[in-house]
Amino acid sequence: MKDLIEILEEESAKLRILRPRLFRYETMIGFITGLYHGRGYPLEKDPHNPKGSIGAFAQKNHYRILVHKLKALLRSLESKGHLQKGIGRIYCNSRFPEKSFALASGFGVRGKNSLVIVPTLGTFLVLGGVLFTSPSTPSEWMKIEAGDLPDIGGIRRRKFLPEEEEFPLCGSCKACQEACPTGALEQPGLVDTNRCLQAYASRPCSVPEGISAKWGTLFYGCDVCQIVCPHNTLCVSVSGTPEKWGFLGGGIELGKVLEIPDTELRKGLFRHSVLDIAWITPHTLKRNALLALSNQPVSFDWINPRWHLLEKYGNSPDPILRSAAEYTMKRIRNKITYI
Repeated sequence: MKDLIEILEEESAKLRILRPRLFRYETMIGFITGLYHGRGYPLEKDPHNPKGSIGAFAQKNHYRILVHKLKALLRSLESKGHLQKGIGRIYCNSRFPEKSFALASGFGVRGKNSLVIVPTLGTFLVLGGVLFTSPSTPSEWMKIEAGDLPDIGGIRRRKFLPEEEEFPLCGSCKACQEACPTGALEQPGLVDTNRCLQAYASRPCSVPEGISAKWGTLFYGCDVCQIVCPHNTLCVSVSGTPEKWGFLGGGIELGKVLEIPDTELRKGLFRHSVLDIAWITPHTLKRNALLALSNQPVSFDWINPRWHLLEKYGNSPDPILRSAAEYTMKRIRNKITYI
């Protein structure tokens, strides 16, 4: 007779999620898995319709897709009598230390870009899993709990090891560190959030000019450290059903972001996407659009009827929008001298 771990792995394979790894966390046991999404779609640059780039993890709502699959996994285990109903708690893009779960359980290995590298796959994936919270777990889980499962507390207490031991899949490679536009990976495995583009892309604050100059076409999601990673060399895009899961594609039309009222941005343009979350404010996204606009070719035919819109942002009482608009107008004036 198959044990519960074998059944769990079989059901996960049917749902096309990665092989789960088990661990102990505080008084609970759980498993970590992931959804591989690949590189995503490239940004198509068009001066007549400028777009901001979207990171691969945000091009579709992969978090929601993984949660949907985890719900299906639990339903299947419960309906077949392998698991007591209601004891599983799904986590994904949550307050739980998902990276630590992945590292402690052996699901993946820490990379110098701070991300979890899954051997043969790389880093283009989202993490999630299930924690079992009920003390009245089935006998199969009680046997597992009594075993020698990895304890998440161990990785928290572990001291920082020498570089060659801490990053066994990286070795002497520094591709991600050298490619980071702002030098946010100066210390391997740790992200300096005061320099990280993606950290700023989520943050409602003014962006220092030194960071703005390195912004590029970013709207949301910086993939530079992943694209250069040798473990992602064979990484490809994974197709799916775009409409159902908040599909954004490789780029966002910047004109639309700047023209749409704040109240309609999250639940309109970004409805059901990874940007349909309350903690990323409309002003943060509009600031991102302004900065992405400043760092790419823009045709006169596109910018001329929208210059008044930039001036409106430049006169905004919000200092975040005002500083971004002033920076963008200055950059664009240098490219198109007759504005």
